[in-house]
Amino acid sequence: MTRTRSRTLRRALAVGVSAAALLSLSACAPPGADGSVAENTVERPDLAADETAEGFDLDALIDAAKKEGPITIYDETGKVVQIAEAFTAKYGIPATGIKIETNVMDKVAKEYEADNVIGDVVANSEVPTFYSELLADGVLTNWVPGDAYDRLPAHAQYPYLTSDNQAIWTYNTEVYGDTCPISNIWQLTDEEWAGSVAIPDPESRALYTTIWNQAANHHADEYAAAYEEHFGEELVTEEPTAVHEWVKRLAGNSPTIFKNDEEVSDAVGAAGQSDPPFGLMYAAKYRNNVDKGYKLAPCEGMNPYAGAATPQTMAYATNSASPNAAKLYIHFATSQEGMEFIMPDSKSSFDPEVQPVADDWGVIELKEAGGFQPYNTDTLQDDYTKTVTWQDLWRSSRS
Repeated sequence: MTRTRSRTLRRALAVGVSAAALLSLSACAPPGADGSVAENTVERPDLAADETAEGFDLDALIDAAKKEGPITIYDETGKVVQIAEAFTAKYGIPATGIKIETNVMDKVAKEYEADNVIGDVVANSEVPTFYSELLADGVLTNWVPGDAYDRLPAHAQYPYLTSDNQAIWTYNTEVYGDTCPISNIWQLTDEEWAGSVAIPDPESRALYTTIWNQAANHHADEYAAAYEEHFGEELVTEEPTAVHEWVKRLAGNSPTIFKNDEEVSDAVGAAGQSDPPFGLMYAAKYRNNVDKGYKLAPCEGMNPYAGAATPQTMAYATNSASPNAAKLYIHFATSQEGMEFIMPDSKSSFDPEVQPVADDWGVIELKEAGGFQPYNTDTLQDDYTKTVTWQDLWRSSRS
């Protein structure tokens, strides 16, 4: 089977699960979900020699990289331009950083299939799709610098999770002061908050449905306990898990849907409001407190979580003409020097030797206190397969 056909079959599987599920709605289960816990299906390849402490030689990598041509980096953040420029300044290897937020998976796959690689390094936060369509099919190669591998937590080694970001439930401090108006995630399903919850469109990016699928697979009991805390009684539902029930109720409570979290930030944080919504956004949007005079803060103490980890992964193109330069870029971008370009946005490294540069909004402190749903890389294939399933549940439950 060719890699192209393998990727097509993966996509067909995801769609097929959703279509088959529509036939089972009469059984009161959400589309395509049976409530079973996903198995660990992520296959880790053997380590390359330079991914081990014994086999890694930075000087040798630099020498090999300087003999290769220029490289191009695809990333979601505009900071990639600055990181690439700093890399070139340090090593003399021309590097071009290009910000691409949408359709990057298809673009990279088509470059591979056409044997015309442009993006030598790819960084993205939709990790299940990144794994299922690019890494598992050999389009990209996972590579962790050997001088960092042993320091990383196991779940960040494959795929290589390079930086941790958080999607955070956020409120307006001008109206609510230092105390978040929400202490329990089930409050968002109450009539009191009908039409007053702002979220990015869950149908626009798999990143949001991944949060739900990971919650259902690994944190359903915590959602059930939060329900009992809020309503004073045990949850009784025909849905597979408490997470499915929560998503169904939230969708039916007239949430306000925005194109992206920048728009959510505008709705929640703008000054001068009397009744702002409560919203979900990336930690990076807190910089609007400075840039736009907004009044944004994370909802500390929210049960079970104030948000969820949405880490970024990075790999190099298997058919890159400059694999050593690509590896050197990954080493640089994930070092203290490279990470300092993105860490002011409350991002952090999985490498304990890379220290945060600032935590102006208390995001990293909240993360370290267990305030965010942790990320699990053992069940990425299930996260990928269930994307359409969750989108179907959301769509069918909208009021």
